[in-house]
Amino acid sequence: MSELENLMRDVARTVQTDARRRQLLPEIQARLAALDDKRRPARAVWGWSMAGAMACCAAGIAFYVMQVQPVSFAVDGVSSAGTTGAVGQKLAAPEASALSLRFSDGSQVTLPPRAQAHVDDVDNKGATVAVDDGTVEVSVVHRAKTRWQVRAGRYQIHVTGTRFAAGWDAREQTLTVTMREGSVIVTGPGLKQGTPLTSGQRLRVNAAASEPSAAIDDADAPELAAPTPAAADAVEPAAVEAEPAVVVTETPTPAREERRVGSIRTRRAAPIKLAQLDDDWRAFEARHQFKEAFAAALNAGWDNYCARLGAEDLIKLGNVARYSRDAGHAESAYQAARRRSSTADQPVFFLGRVAFDLRKDYVAAGNWFDSYLKRFPHGPLAQEAAGLLLDSRLKAGDNVGARDAAGSYLRAFPHGPLASKARATVGQ
Repeated sequence: MSELENLMRDVARTVQTDARRRQLLPEIQARLAALDDKRRPARAVWGWSMAGAMACCAAGIAFYVMQVQPVSFAVDGVSSAGTTGAVGQKLAAPEASALSLRFSDGSQVTLPPRAQAHVDDVDNKGATVAVDDGTVEVSVVHRAKTRWQVRAGRYQIHVTGTRFAAGWDAREQTLTVTMREGSVIVTGPGLKQGTPLTSGQRLRVNAAASEPSAAIDDADAPELAAPTPAAADAVEPAAVEAEPAVVVTETPTPAREERRVGSIRTRRAAPIKLAQLDDDWRAFEARHQFKEAFAAALNAGWDNYCARLGAEDLIKLGNVARYSRDAGHAESAYQAARRRSSTADQPVFFLGRVAFDLRKDYVAAGNWFDSYLKRFPHGPLAQEAAGLLLDSRLKAGDNVGARDAAGSYLRAFPHGPLASKARATVGQ
């Protein structure tokens, strides 16, 4: 193979990632100069002419490759650290850890424990990711002509550059989209013209309903149900409903009142009557009816459960209270779980979530997430804990702590969904 062919192959390799694109022309020029030095004694003038022509040719090839190179992705997980992903490959996160899809354009899709997804398509402008079951966290880097989509059933989420969670309950045919940053447009049944969502909003829509309708509320509104069975332990619940396509937007009152705003329907739900509940809170929890489960556990004796249940059930009990927005009972269950098992990581993490989400005590939340990372540096929730530690320090106004948290995040998760925020925090 000739020196020129070798050079062209190196050009193709160089443009694989954005990080090295800026170094492309200097590298080509250096290689051409070295090649020209070898030939100068015999044909100096001709060599310089050839070097200029080759430089133009290499630059043209580089520009072409950069334009047509399709997005690629790697899969990071317990048994697949950095392996190259394939379009159509079925991906399922294991019971106790997450999978991360790192795309060559800097975007990332994270599958929490038990979530399932696959990549439908890739091109030079982005990718299409299909959520098969569960909730995935999506962070798309905005670039010129970015074209990203996330598909769930008959729904499509059109993305340019943003962070959001997309939950799909395959059994119930329910989509939940919770916006973190930026904006998206969602199309599908019940969304005739496409529904725009912006930062802080949450959408829930049920394709299986006889007349699918969409409900939008504040992402911080009280929550009664987790997004999907697949990711209930690792991802915050994204909807507040006892019925499909209905969101509780105000404190429940005895009367039930419904109103419509365009295609968005909201409903005030009647309070739960304890006399109608089965004392077996587990039956409600298994059906993801967390409000009912919480009421049943209170009726049967919360303290009694905390005194005798095992760590696994205590974590579920804590989740039931947390999803019902009751910080005190959630903390008592998680603390009891910590006493039962010193090796359980979830109670520590979820105590941080209670402090962050419910109490808005960002100093305490940061301390819990910091404790999680010190005790479980390779735990299944380590990446999320690292991101929440950074957010906690920032919200608490702890600039020094935020820079430390950002540096730690970048060292552990250089391609994580909060990498750009971490780099901005440390001034990179």
